[in-house]
Amino acid sequence: MFHLSIIKLSVVILTVFLLLAVPQCCSAFERTTSKKEVDLLIKAPEIDLGGTLLVPQTAKRDLLVIFTSGSSWQDRDSTLFDFPMFKVIAQHLAQAGIASFRYDDRGVGTSTGDFVNSTLDDLSSDLDRIMTFFATNKAHHYRHFVLLGHSQGGIVVSKAAKNNQNVKAVVLAASPGVTISQLVLAQIRLEYSLNNHPVADVENVVSANNELLFAAYSHQNTDVAFLRLKESYAQLLKPSQLANTSTDSDLENRINNTANEMKINYGLPALTSFAYYDPLNDLTALRIPVLSLHGGNDRQVTIEPNKDRLETALLKSGSPYRIKVFEEANHFFQPSKTGLSNEYGTLEKHFVNGFLDEISSFILHL
Repeated sequence: MFHLSIIKLSVVILTVFLLLAVPQCCSAFERTTSKKEVDLLIKAPEIDLGGTLLVPQTAKRDLLVIFTSGSSWQDRDSTLFDFPMFKVIAQHLAQAGIASFRYDDRGVGTSTGDFVNSTLDDLSSDLDRIMTFFATNKAHHYRHFVLLGHSQGGIVVSKAAKNNQNVKAVVLAASPGVTISQLVLAQIRLEYSLNNHPVADVENVVSANNELLFAAYSHQNTDVAFLRLKESYAQLLKPSQLANTSTDSDLENRINNTANEMKINYGLPALTSFAYYDPLNDLTALRIPVLSLHGGNDRQVTIEPNKDRLETALLKSGSPYRIKVFEEANHFFQPSKTGLSNEYGTLEKHFVNGFLDEISSFILHL
C-alpha cells in the first residue's frame, strides 16, 4: 500500500545472500493453530520474523507463495481498513492447492525490529531470510517460491527475486512502475487538484515537496527546502481562508503542522531508501514469469504511468508476463466507485470478481 494519509500521518514508506547463520525456527516458537495453519517465528541473529504458514490438504504445486506488504508497518494479514487482504488470498490459494506464508512487518505482531528505520535493503533481506529458512528447514521444506508484493511491496519482491534462482515467478499487485518520489508527488498533486486549488499554486506545492524530499535524501539544504515548503503551503491555503472561519493562528498552525510532518517523514529511512530507487531496473533483469495486476480505480498507484512503465520493463526483460486490469477495483482490489481514500472505510470486505482466480490460475499454470 502507498497512500497520502500514510505519508502525512505515519510513513510512506540488496538482494543479499546472507553471510549470517542460516535462520532457524525453534520448536518453542511453533504453534499449530489447525490442520492447515502453522504459526512460525523465524529467528536470525538481529531480527525475528513471525508469520503464518498455510498448507493445503492436497498440494497441487511444490512451491510456496510468500506475501510482502506495501508501505507503513502492517500485520501478516495486511489488514487494511478491517480487510485482511493477504489472509483472504492465502485461504483462496489453499483451496486451490497452493501453500503460502504471510509475515508481520518489522516491529509488528511477533516480528522484532523497527519498521520506520528499516531500509529497502533491510526489507529485501527479510524476504531472503524467509526463503533461506524454508529452503533449509526439514519440517517445512520448500525450494521454489512465488513472491507476491502489494503496492510498494512489489519493489521489495522484484529486488529479492532478481538474484535468487529459487524464485519461480513474481506477482505484482498495484505495484509502482515509477520511483516512490514520483508517486508521492503525484498523490500530492491529486489531493489538492481535487480540492479545486489553482493549478499554479498546486504545482508550487508539488515542487516544494520535491525539493524537500531530495534535500532529505541527499542531506543537503534541508532547512532552506523546509522554509520553501512552508511558503508554498501558505500561498496555497490562504486564499481558501476567505471561504471559512479559520483564524490566522489556525491557518499558521495548519501550515506548520503539515510542513513538519513532511519534514519528519521525508527523513525516515523507510522512505528515503525507496525514494529514488527505480523498480524497472530489477524487473528488466528478471527471467521468470510475472503477473501484474492493476485497479482501474486505483488512485494511489494509478494505471498511468505505472502500468506502461512496468510493461516496458517486462518487454525488455523477455520474461513471460501477463497484465490484468480490474476496471472498478481500488488500490486494494475492492469494488469501488471512486477509488479515493475517503471511500475505503465504507467498502465491503472482499475483492472484485476474478481477482483471486487470476492469481491462483497463474500459479497453477507455471
